[in-house]
Amino acid sequence: MKALPLFVVVLLVASPVLGAASPGAPAGAATALTGAAPAQVEASPSNETIRVLDIDEGALVRSKVESEYVDLGPSLDFAALRAGGQIQLRASVERIESVDDVSRRSQLILGELNRVEQRAIALQSAQQSVITQYNADELTTREVLVELARIDAEARDLEERRVALRELARETPDFSVDSGRLAALERELDTFTGPVRAHAADVLSGKAAPTRFSVRTSQTGVALSSVTDDTYIREVYRGDLRNRDESGVTPTEALDKVAENYPGVWQSRATQNGADVVGAGDSYLVRINYDRGQLYAYVDSGSREVFKESQTRPLESLSNGTPTTEVKDGLELTVDRTYPGGPLRIQLNESASGNPIDANVTIGVEASQESTLLGRTGSDGTIWTVSPSGTYTITVIRGNAAVVLTTDPTPTPTLATNTTEENTSTTDIRPTQSLVTATTA
Repeated sequence: MKALPLFVVVLLVASPVLGAASPGAPAGAATALTGAAPAQVEASPSNETIRVLDIDEGALVRSKVESEYVDLGPSLDFAALRAGGQIQLRASVERIESVDDVSRRSQLILGELNRVEQRAIALQSAQQSVITQYNADELTTREVLVELARIDAEARDLEERRVALRELARETPDFSVDSGRLAALERELDTFTGPVRAHAADVLSGKAAPTRFSVRTSQTGVALSSVTDDTYIREVYRGDLRNRDESGVTPTEALDKVAENYPGVWQSRATQNGADVVGAGDSYLVRINYDRGQLYAYVDSGSREVFKESQTRPLESLSNGTPTTEVKDGLELTVDRTYPGGPLRIQLNESASGNPIDANVTIGVEASQESTLLGRTGSDGTIWTVSPSGTYTITVIRGNAAVVLTTDPTPTPTLATNTTEENTSTTDIRPTQSLVTATTA
């Protein structure tokens, strides 16, 4: 890995650019529905939608929302992978701690660090291979989630080894490992982890309830999202926005880029200086806690753009999106429309009294002509999922009464970086493989 200086800036005071940032409106207004029945009405969003990094529509190759359940095969694989990682970690630590000679101990530490770096490079290749195979229809959506969850699990194990090696180096007299090298490796391993991948592993292992996942890919990028019991989670990686051959972004510039791209988040951060940035090697991580959730944004030093993000947002903090309502047979069905992969809220009430109704809800996507049972709305009449990318139909049947609502997702409130990705025909499922390499110190 490239050994570069480490910069750590915590709770930075905003620069003039940051101070000038102002909340931005969603990128484009929602498209009005046509041919709707008289009982169908539409309202404007109740408040601003948080901007997101996404796959550019012109470069989108595949997009699918699919329900996932516990799967014994992947569950056993995850357990074996975790056990193997722990065994390898303990073996490495014990081998190094058993050596008294400082020179030999130092060689062992550097050798282990080299191996971790090489595995990080291999994970980059593996991640790109998963995207390429999915685009070529050689992997199913479930298989993509399984593979990305495996990559996530190995990256987390490698991070544990990195931390252990850092501590062993500190305990070794007259020896040190360049802090920039260690931090650059940490940022690289961050590339392969995320809240959606971790949640997919929990679902497939039976540790979390079945849920629906949105998977969207370009030639070198992947966007994942899902809804847990009470939280919307999202992670996006854009390989086209990485440029390891150049370096020159300062910590303040990284903060400026995030403030520019996420004005609503920046304005509502938990405290006036409630953001921190950690940088090393060829990328910077900017972390922000704000009144509606948490944002991790990664800025590439070469492209000077946000190339990866993860967002965690409690459902209770989300806006109502763009509500669309259908009333029939005494049932009032409201869908708070959102962008592809965004948090989609469905509400069912009695049209006369307004009381919530507990009933089964199904969703069908026009492009696939498939219909899936989402579940029951519960005592509050509400159920959450993630939005499909195209026209979809929500259906509720309660006894002899039925209500059906067909609608479309809204435009995605994207970052400025979304316009930089090269356009790719959505019919082209043979993308060229563009692997990213790193230089070891």
